[in-house]
Amino acid sequence: MNTQHSDINKFIPFGESLRGFANQRFISQADIHRILKERGIFTLNQEKDYTVPILQTLLLSPHEFDKIRDAFSSKEDNEKSFSRDIVWNLNTQIFQTDILSVDVDAFIKRHLPTCKLEKPIRFIKYDNNPNHLIAQFTIERHDINKSWYEQTNMFQGSVEFVNEKGKGHLRITHTAPETKMLAEEIAKQQIERYKENGSIPANEIPKKIIFSEFRNEDRFTFFFRLTTHLENEVFRCESIKDISIKPQEDCVLPNGIEWMNQMKKILISGDALDKTFFMKETRFHRSLVLWNVAAQFSYKYKGEEGEMTVNLGFPDYNKKGDSAEFEINIYPLKNRRALDSKNKKKLIAQLLSELDKQKSVVYNNFLNYLKNKKR
Repeated sequence: MNTQHSDINKFIPFGESLRGFANQRFISQADIHRILKERGIFTLNQEKDYTVPILQTLLLSPHEFDKIRDAFSSKEDNEKSFSRDIVWNLNTQIFQTDILSVDVDAFIKRHLPTCKLEKPIRFIKYDNNPNHLIAQFTIERHDINKSWYEQTNMFQGSVEFVNEKGKGHLRITHTAPETKMLAEEIAKQQIERYKENGSIPANEIPKKIIFSEFRNEDRFTFFFRLTTHLENEVFRCESIKDISIKPQEDCVLPNGIEWMNQMKKILISGDALDKTFFMKETRFHRSLVLWNVAAQFSYKYKGEEGEMTVNLGFPDYNKKGDSAEFEINIYPLKNRRALDSKNKKKLIAQLLSELDKQKSVVYNNFLNYLKNKKR
Protein backbone atom coordinates (compact mmCIF):
# COMPACT_ATOMS: atom_id res chain seq x y z
CA MET A 1 0.00 0.00 0.00
CA ASN A 2 1.31 3.48 -0.82
CA THR A 3 2.29 5.54 2.21
CA GLN A 4 2.16 9.31 2.22
CA HIS A 5 5.41 11.24 2.52
CA SER A 6 6.08 12.29 6.14
CA ASP A 7 5.98 16.00 5.14
CA ILE A 8 3.08 15.70 2.68
CA ASN A 9 1.06 18.29 4.63
CA LYS A 10 3.87 20.86 4.45
CA PHE A 11 4.32 21.36 0.70
CA ILE A 12 2.52 21.23 -2.66
CA PRO A 13 4.58 19.88 -5.57
CA PHE A 14 4.64 21.65 -8.92
CA GLY A 15 6.36 21.32 -12.27
CA GLU A 16 8.56 18.23 -12.66
CA SER A 17 7.83 16.96 -9.11
CA LEU A 18 4.09 17.09 -9.77
CA ARG A 19 4.49 15.37 -13.18
CA GLY A 20 6.13 12.29 -11.69
CA PHE A 21 3.58 12.08 -8.90
CA ALA A 22 0.56 12.44 -11.20
CA ASN A 23 1.88 9.81 -13.61
CA GLN A 24 1.76 7.08 -10.97
CA ARG A 25 -0.50 4.20 -12.05
CA PHE A 26 -2.53 4.57 -8.84
CA ILE A 27 -3.81 7.96 -10.01
CA SER A 28 -6.31 7.53 -12.83
CA GLN A 29 -6.77 9.77 -15.83
CA ALA A 30 -10.25 10.51 -14.46
CA ASP A 31 -8.69 11.97 -11.27
CA ILE A 32 -6.58 14.35 -13.37
CA HIS A 33 -9.43 15.23 -15.74
CA ARG A 34 -11.73 16.07 -12.82
CA ILE A 35 -9.32 18.67 -11.41
CA LEU A 36 -8.72 20.27 -14.80
CA LYS A 37 -12.46 20.44 -15.46
CA GLU A 38 -13.03 22.20 -12.14
CA ARG A 39 -10.44 24.75 -13.26
CA GLY A 40 -12.38 25.30 -16.48
CA ILE A 41 -9.83 23.39 -18.57
CA PHE A 42 -11.34 20.89 -21.02
CA THR A 43 -9.39 18.53 -23.26
CA LEU A 44 -10.58 16.42 -26.18
CA ASN A 45 -8.23 13.62 -25.10
CA GLN A 46 -8.21 12.50 -21.44
CA GLU A 47 -5.04 10.39 -21.71
CA LYS A 48 -2.35 11.31 -19.21
CA ASP A 49 0.07 12.08 -22.05
CA TYR A 50 -2.09 15.14 -22.72
CA THR A 51 -3.50 16.09 -19.32
CA VAL A 52 -0.47 15.73 -17.02
CA PRO A 53 1.66 18.32 -18.93
CA ILE A 54 -1.23 20.77 -18.49
CA LEU A 55 -1.56 19.92 -14.80
CA GLN A 56 2.13 20.47 -14.08
CA THR A 57 1.92 24.05 -15.37
CA LEU A 58 -0.61 24.87 -12.64
CA LEU A 59 -0.08 25.89 -9.04
CA LEU A 60 -2.54 23.64 -7.25
CA SER A 61 -4.49 24.69 -4.21
CA PRO A 62 -4.20 22.54 -1.04
CA HIS A 63 -7.71 21.22 -1.72
CA GLU A 64 -6.84 20.21 -5.30
CA PHE A 65 -3.64 18.45 -4.27
CA ASP A 66 -5.52 16.62 -1.50
CA LYS A 67 -7.75 15.04 -4.16
CA ILE A 68 -4.72 13.68 -6.02
CA ARG A 69 -2.84 12.39 -3.00
CA ASP A 70 -5.99 10.75 -1.61
CA ALA A 71 -6.30 8.81 -4.87
CA PHE A 72 -2.62 7.80 -4.56
CA SER A 73 -2.79 6.61 -0.95
CA SER A 74 -6.15 4.80 -1.06
CA LYS A 75 -5.14 2.02 -3.45
CA GLU A 76 -4.57 -1.39 -1.85
CA ASP A 77 -2.08 -3.96 -3.08
CA ASN A 78 -3.39 -7.19 -4.56
CA GLU A 79 -3.07 -10.14 -2.22
CA LYS A 80 -1.62 -13.34 -3.64
CA SER A 81 -2.01 -16.66 -1.88
CA PHE A 82 -0.47 -20.11 -2.04
CA SER A 83 -0.72 -23.10 0.26
CA ARG A 84 1.12 -26.32 1.04
CA ASP A 85 -0.32 -29.49 2.54
CA ILE A 86 0.96 -30.58 5.97
CA VAL A 87 0.50 -33.82 7.91
CA TRP A 88 0.03 -33.34 11.67
CA ASN A 89 0.46 -36.02 14.31
CA LEU A 90 -2.79 -37.41 15.71
CA ASN A 91 -4.62 -35.50 18.46
CA THR A 92 -2.49 -32.40 17.96
CA GLN A 93 -3.93 -29.01 18.89
CA ILE A 94 -1.81 -26.38 17.14
CA PHE A 95 -2.70 -23.49 19.46
CA GLN A 96 0.18 -23.82 21.92
CA THR A 97 0.83 -20.76 24.07
CA ASP A 98 4.60 -21.25 24.37
CA ILE A 99 5.29 -21.03 20.60
CA LEU A 100 2.93 -18.30 19.36
CA SER A 101 5.51 -15.48 19.05
CA VAL A 102 8.07 -15.50 16.23
CA ASP A 103 11.33 -13.50 16.33
CA VAL A 104 12.39 -12.38 12.84
CA ASP A 105 14.48 -9.31 13.74
CA ALA A 106 17.78 -10.93 12.75
CA PHE A 107 16.29 -12.14 9.44
CA ILE A 108 15.01 -8.64 8.59
CA LYS A 109 18.36 -7.00 9.39
CA ARG A 110 20.21 -9.47 7.21
CA HIS A 111 17.85 -10.01 4.26
CA LEU A 112 15.50 -6.99 4.29
CA PRO A 113 17.68 -4.06 5.43
CA THR A 114 15.37 -1.39 3.94
CA CYS A 115 12.36 -2.75 5.86
CA LYS A 116 11.11 -2.67 9.41
CA LEU A 117 8.31 -4.56 11.12
CA GLU A 118 5.32 -2.53 12.28
CA LYS A 119 4.74 -4.73 15.35
CA PRO A 120 5.96 -8.11 16.69
CA ILE A 121 4.65 -11.24 14.99
CA ARG A 122 2.32 -13.47 16.96
CA PHE A 123 -0.05 -16.26 15.98
CA ILE A 124 -3.67 -16.01 17.15
CA LYS A 125 -6.75 -18.21 16.71
CA TYR A 126 -8.73 -17.67 13.54
CA ASP A 127 -12.46 -17.49 14.34
CA ASN A 128 -11.57 -18.79 17.84
CA ASN A 129 -10.51 -22.13 16.34
CA PRO A 130 -7.52 -23.67 18.23
CA ASN A 131 -6.63 -25.64 15.09
CA HIS A 132 -6.58 -22.66 12.74
CA LEU A 133 -3.92 -20.05 13.53
CA ILE A 134 -2.97 -16.87 11.70
CA ALA A 135 -0.12 -14.39 12.06
CA GLN A 136 -0.71 -11.12 10.21
CA PHE A 137 2.07 -8.61 9.76
CA THR A 138 2.91 -5.30 8.10
CA ILE A 139 6.34 -4.15 7.01
CA GLU A 140 7.44 -0.64 6.07
CA ARG A 141 9.91 -0.36 3.21
CA HIS A 142 11.97 2.80 2.88
CA ASP A 143 14.08 3.42 -0.23
CA ILE A 144 15.88 6.78 -0.38
CA ASN A 145 16.98 6.12 -3.98
CA LYS A 146 13.42 6.57 -5.25
CA SER A 147 11.39 9.72 -5.86
CA TRP A 148 9.90 11.51 -2.86
CA TYR A 149 6.46 9.99 -3.39
CA GLU A 150 7.78 6.40 -3.66
CA GLN A 151 10.27 6.30 -0.79
CA THR A 152 8.02 4.75 1.86
CA ASN A 153 5.56 1.92 1.32
CA MET A 154 3.62 -0.42 3.60
CA PHE A 155 3.08 -4.07 2.67
CA GLN A 156 0.99 -6.69 4.43
CA GLY A 157 1.19 -10.44 4.62
CA SER A 158 0.01 -13.39 6.70
CA VAL A 159 0.85 -16.98 7.58
CA GLU A 160 -1.84 -19.53 8.49
CA PHE A 161 -1.67 -23.04 9.88
CA VAL A 162 -4.70 -25.33 9.72
CA ASN A 163 -5.14 -28.80 11.23
CA GLU A 164 -8.21 -30.82 10.30
CA LYS A 165 -7.89 -34.19 12.05
CA GLY A 166 -4.28 -34.69 11.04
CA LYS A 167 -4.62 -33.27 7.56
CA GLY A 168 -3.91 -29.61 7.19
CA HIS A 169 -2.10 -26.93 5.31
CA LEU A 170 0.12 -23.90 5.52
CA ARG A 171 -1.21 -20.84 3.69
CA ILE A 172 0.87 -17.77 2.87
CA THR A 173 -0.63 -14.49 1.67
CA HIS A 174 1.70 -11.77 0.39
CA THR A 175 1.60 -8.41 -1.39
CA ALA A 176 5.26 -7.89 -2.29
CA PRO A 177 8.50 -9.89 -2.64
CA GLU A 178 9.52 -8.73 0.86
CA THR A 179 6.34 -10.02 2.52
CA LYS A 180 6.71 -13.32 0.67
CA MET A 181 10.30 -13.73 1.92
CA LEU A 182 9.33 -12.85 5.47
CA ALA A 183 6.29 -15.15 5.45
CA GLU A 184 8.46 -18.04 4.26
CA GLU A 185 10.84 -17.41 7.18
CA ILE A 186 7.97 -17.26 9.70
CA ALA A 187 6.56 -20.54 8.36
CA LYS A 188 10.00 -22.19 8.43
CA GLN A 189 10.62 -21.23 12.06
CA GLN A 190 7.16 -22.28 13.19
CA ILE A 191 7.35 -25.67 11.45
CA GLU A 192 10.69 -26.38 13.14
CA ARG A 193 9.16 -25.63 16.54
CA TYR A 194 6.20 -27.91 15.83
CA LYS A 195 8.63 -30.66 14.83
CA GLU A 196 10.64 -30.17 18.02
CA ASN A 197 7.58 -30.70 20.24
CA GLY A 198 6.24 -33.61 18.17
CA SER A 199 3.24 -31.87 16.59
CA ILE A 200 4.57 -32.50 13.09
CA PRO A 201 6.56 -35.62 12.08
CA ALA A 202 10.30 -34.88 12.01
CA ASN A 203 10.65 -35.84 8.34
CA GLU A 204 7.54 -33.95 7.17
CA ILE A 205 8.04 -31.47 4.32
CA PRO A 206 5.06 -29.25 3.37
CA LYS A 207 3.81 -30.33 -0.07
CA LYS A 208 4.04 -27.64 -2.75
CA ILE A 209 2.21 -27.60 -6.07
CA ILE A 210 5.08 -27.22 -8.54
CA PHE A 211 4.99 -26.59 -12.27
CA SER A 212 7.13 -29.63 -13.09
CA GLU A 213 4.63 -32.02 -11.48
CA PHE A 214 2.41 -31.77 -14.54
CA ARG A 215 2.82 -32.85 -18.10
CA ASN A 216 1.56 -30.24 -20.56
CA GLU A 217 -1.77 -31.96 -21.17
CA ASP A 218 -2.31 -32.63 -17.45
CA ARG A 219 -1.78 -28.95 -16.65
CA PHE A 220 -4.68 -28.07 -18.98
CA THR A 221 -6.87 -30.58 -17.13
CA PHE A 222 -5.89 -29.11 -13.75
CA PHE A 223 -6.72 -25.55 -14.84
CA PHE A 224 -10.06 -26.60 -16.32
CA ARG A 225 -11.01 -28.40 -13.10
CA LEU A 226 -10.26 -25.23 -11.13
CA THR A 227 -12.27 -22.98 -13.43
CA THR A 228 -14.93 -24.09 -15.89
CA HIS A 229 -15.42 -27.51 -14.23
CA LEU A 230 -15.41 -26.34 -10.61
CA GLU A 231 -18.41 -27.71 -8.69
CA ASN A 232 -19.05 -25.45 -5.73
CA GLU A 233 -21.94 -23.58 -4.09
CA VAL A 234 -19.91 -20.39 -3.54
CA PHE A 235 -18.27 -19.89 -6.94
CA ARG A 236 -19.36 -20.16 -10.54
CA CYS A 237 -16.91 -19.71 -13.39
CA GLU A 238 -18.41 -17.60 -16.17
CA SER A 239 -15.51 -17.71 -18.63
CA ILE A 240 -11.74 -17.72 -19.05
CA LYS A 241 -10.51 -14.23 -19.95
CA ASP A 242 -6.72 -14.40 -20.18
CA ILE A 243 -4.18 -17.13 -20.73
CA SER A 244 -0.38 -17.27 -20.79
CA ILE A 245 0.82 -19.93 -23.16
CA LYS A 246 3.70 -20.88 -25.45
CA PRO A 247 4.64 -23.75 -27.77
CA GLN A 248 6.70 -26.60 -26.34
CA GLU A 249 10.35 -26.21 -27.30
CA ASP A 250 11.97 -28.80 -29.56
CA CYS A 251 8.57 -30.03 -30.67
CA VAL A 252 6.88 -30.23 -34.07
CA LEU A 253 3.54 -28.48 -33.67
CA PRO A 254 0.46 -30.22 -35.11
CA ASN A 255 -1.53 -28.72 -37.99
CA GLY A 256 -3.74 -25.93 -36.72
CA ILE A 257 -1.27 -24.33 -34.31
CA GLU A 258 1.89 -24.33 -36.43
CA TRP A 259 1.59 -20.49 -36.53
CA MET A 260 2.83 -20.49 -32.90
CA ASN A 261 6.12 -22.06 -33.91
CA GLN A 262 8.21 -18.86 -33.87
CA MET A 263 6.65 -17.45 -30.70
CA LYS A 264 8.36 -17.59 -27.30
CA LYS A 265 5.41 -16.36 -25.23
CA ILE A 266 1.76 -15.66 -26.07
CA LEU A 267 -0.52 -13.63 -23.79
CA ILE A 268 -4.13 -13.76 -25.00
CA SER A 269 -7.03 -11.66 -23.65
CA GLY A 270 -10.67 -12.01 -24.60
CA ASP A 271 -13.94 -13.64 -23.64
CA ALA A 272 -14.68 -17.37 -23.36
CA LEU A 273 -11.12 -18.34 -24.27
CA ASP A 274 -11.85 -21.84 -22.97
CA LYS A 275 -13.94 -22.32 -26.11
CA THR A 276 -11.12 -21.46 -28.52
CA PHE A 277 -10.01 -24.40 -30.63
CA PHE A 278 -6.52 -24.79 -29.13
CA MET A 279 -7.92 -24.75 -25.58
CA LYS A 280 -10.89 -26.97 -26.38
CA GLU A 281 -9.22 -29.63 -28.52
CA THR A 282 -7.09 -31.95 -26.37
CA ARG A 283 -4.90 -33.01 -29.31
CA PHE A 284 -3.07 -29.65 -29.05
CA HIS A 285 -2.41 -29.73 -25.31
CA ARG A 286 0.66 -31.94 -25.38
CA SER A 287 2.42 -29.37 -27.58
CA LEU A 288 1.51 -26.28 -25.54
CA VAL A 289 2.86 -24.95 -22.23
CA LEU A 290 0.10 -23.25 -20.22
CA TRP A 291 1.17 -21.56 -16.98
CA ASN A 292 -1.39 -18.91 -16.10
CA VAL A 293 -5.15 -18.38 -16.44
CA ALA A 294 -7.43 -15.49 -15.48
CA ALA A 295 -11.10 -16.45 -15.14
CA GLN A 296 -14.26 -14.46 -14.47
CA PHE A 297 -16.18 -15.85 -11.48
CA SER A 298 -19.47 -14.93 -9.85
CA TYR A 299 -19.83 -15.64 -6.13
CA LYS A 300 -22.40 -15.89 -3.34
CA TYR A 301 -20.83 -15.87 0.10
CA LYS A 302 -22.42 -15.13 3.48
CA GLY A 303 -25.01 -12.77 2.01
CA GLU A 304 -22.60 -11.07 -0.38
CA GLU A 305 -22.80 -11.44 -4.16
CA GLY A 306 -20.71 -10.14 -7.00
CA GLU A 307 -18.13 -10.85 -9.66
CA MET A 308 -14.37 -11.17 -9.55
CA THR A 309 -11.43 -12.03 -11.73
CA VAL A 310 -9.34 -14.89 -10.36
CA ASN A 311 -5.74 -15.21 -11.51
CA LEU A 312 -4.37 -18.68 -10.95
CA GLY A 313 -1.24 -20.37 -12.10
CA PHE A 314 2.51 -20.22 -11.78
CA PRO A 315 3.40 -16.48 -11.84
CA ASP A 316 7.13 -17.09 -11.33
CA TYR A 317 7.37 -19.52 -14.26
CA ASN A 318 9.35 -17.08 -16.42
CA LYS A 319 11.90 -16.69 -13.60
CA LYS A 320 11.95 -20.09 -11.94
CA GLY A 321 10.80 -22.39 -14.72
CA ASP A 322 9.91 -25.90 -13.54
CA SER A 323 10.28 -24.98 -9.84
CA ALA A 324 7.59 -22.24 -9.96
CA GLU A 325 4.88 -22.64 -7.31
CA PHE A 326 1.12 -22.39 -7.83
CA GLU A 327 -0.58 -19.19 -6.58
CA ILE A 328 -4.04 -17.61 -6.57
CA ASN A 329 -5.08 -13.96 -6.40
CA ILE A 330 -8.28 -11.98 -6.90
CA TYR A 331 -8.37 -8.75 -8.93
CA PRO A 332 -10.64 -6.94 -9.36
CA LEU A 333 -13.67 -7.71 -7.14
CA LYS A 334 -17.02 -6.04 -7.79
CA ASN A 335 -19.43 -6.65 -4.93
CA ARG A 336 -23.10 -5.99 -5.62
CA ARG A 337 -23.46 -4.18 -2.29
CA ALA A 338 -21.11 -1.25 -1.72
CA LEU A 339 -18.40 -2.04 0.85
CA ASP A 340 -15.81 0.18 2.50
CA SER A 341 -12.16 -0.70 1.90
CA LYS A 342 -11.80 -2.59 5.21
CA ASN A 343 -14.80 -4.87 4.64
CA LYS A 344 -13.92 -5.34 0.98
CA LYS A 345 -10.43 -6.45 1.95
CA LYS A 346 -11.91 -8.84 4.52
CA LEU A 347 -14.26 -10.31 1.91
CA ILE A 348 -11.39 -10.82 -0.56
CA ALA A 349 -9.40 -12.63 2.16
CA GLN A 350 -12.38 -14.90 2.91
CA LEU A 351 -12.95 -15.67 -0.77
CA LEU A 352 -9.24 -16.40 -1.21
CA SER A 353 -9.46 -18.83 1.70
CA GLU A 354 -12.47 -20.57 0.15
CA LEU A 355 -10.73 -20.75 -3.23
CA ASP A 356 -7.67 -22.22 -1.58
CA LYS A 357 -9.80 -24.96 0.00
CA GLN A 358 -11.27 -25.76 -3.39
CA LYS A 359 -7.78 -25.83 -4.88
CA SER A 360 -6.73 -28.43 -2.29
CA VAL A 361 -9.77 -30.59 -3.07
CA VAL A 362 -9.22 -30.35 -6.82
CA TYR A 363 -5.48 -31.02 -6.48
CA ASN A 364 -5.92 -34.13 -4.33
CA ASN A 365 -8.61 -35.46 -6.65
CA PHE A 366 -6.31 -34.70 -9.56
CA LEU A 367 -3.49 -36.70 -7.99
CA ASN A 368 -5.86 -39.67 -7.72
CA TYR A 369 -6.84 -39.13 -11.36
CA LEU A 370 -3.18 -39.26 -12.42
CA LYS A 371 -2.60 -42.46 -10.40
CA ASN A 372 -5.57 -44.17 -12.01
CA LYS A 373 -4.46 -42.90 -15.42
CA LYS A 374 -1.10 -44.69 -15.07
CA ARG A 375 -2.69 -48.06 -14.27
